[in-house]
Amino acid sequence: MTSADFRHDTAARLDVMRNRQKDQAHMYFFQSVIHHQRHLIKDRTILVLCCGTGTLALMAAQMGAKRVYAVDYSKVTGYTTLVVRQNGYEGVITVMNGRMKDLKLPTKVDGIICNWMGYCLLYESEILEVLEARDRWLKKGGFILPDLAALYLVASEEHKLKSERCNHWRNVYGFNMNAIRRYALAEPCVALTTGKKLLTMAHCVLRLDLKRARREDLFIDRNIRLSVNREGYLECFLLFFEVQFSNSLNFKLSCNPCLKSPFKSLWMQSVLFVEQPFVMRKNIHYTGNLKFKTLKPNKFNEMEICIEFYEGREYDYDLVMCTLRVAKRWLMLEGFQTLSDVESCQDEQGETGGLYL
Repeated sequence: MTSADFRHDTAARLDVMRNRQKDQAHMYFFQSVIHHQRHLIKDRTILVLCCGTGTLALMAAQMGAKRVYAVDYSKVTGYTTLVVRQNGYEGVITVMNGRMKDLKLPTKVDGIICNWMGYCLLYESEILEVLEARDRWLKKGGFILPDLAALYLVASEEHKLKSERCNHWRNVYGFNMNAIRRYALAEPCVALTTGKKLLTMAHCVLRLDLKRARREDLFIDRNIRLSVNREGYLECFLLFFEVQFSNSLNFKLSCNPCLKSPFKSLWMQSVLFVEQPFVMRKNIHYTGNLKFKTLKPNKFNEMEICIEFYEGREYDYDLVMCTLRVAKRWLMLEGFQTLSDVESCQDEQGETGGLYL
């Protein structure tokens, strides 16, 4: 591979491979489920999608799989072939390079294993590869690991994190760099947060069952309602996900900031900073709308999140005069944001009242 190849194929970079192997949370989840559900794998044909260096394929082979197809569209498969050979599983594991829509497997498979999740569950995810493989190659009654997923939204204070990531730019060595602060507010950041700063209960904005999910189910446009359990200044929204395997619900891979996991994870939480913080109180209702979608069809490496968020009082379950608190867009792009991109992400909130159900 040339240096240009590495720029466009990050999965084949050594540092990326190392970081993924060091993601203890997801490796422990897959290892535990594969071992606990080895009866689903023994003497079966298994497809491991986005196989990377081949760890999950090796686990399946170790549990007695008759045949394992290890597939990845990255050139990392060159390394995968070497790893498979060095571990003596070349008679069980067949390594293939390409997209599922372009590949033809010798036979249908009994199960699909894939670490398909991305940031905010969907961003840079491989979920479309899983759906393509399911529709073309999964036998009736076959399994997908993991197949159950949920995405949650919660409001948080996180004043220190916002100061480090955004407000730092207000004054840099005596110079006003607020233009960079606007850039920092325009895209989500991935950070490790704790439950100590949360202001609300988590609100589920998406549930998926990959055995039945359709492509149109992957785009979110829904009303939200956040219940306050601790008063404080809202500085940001957090998005986090959980995934499970329906055949083994005792095991869960969760990015919930309230959980004290002994394992490190790359995903952490996705933080959406707001421009103007405001106090959230227990006797106020907080409602709104969240949209999360791709900017181009079937391209999960370019996405946008839009939130409108209102506060108001409810009288006898009737219409309420609400105050718009947040009207903001966040962009998740493959490259850098342009000035017009950043401008489109500035908060349009104000003290404008409006009727809201």
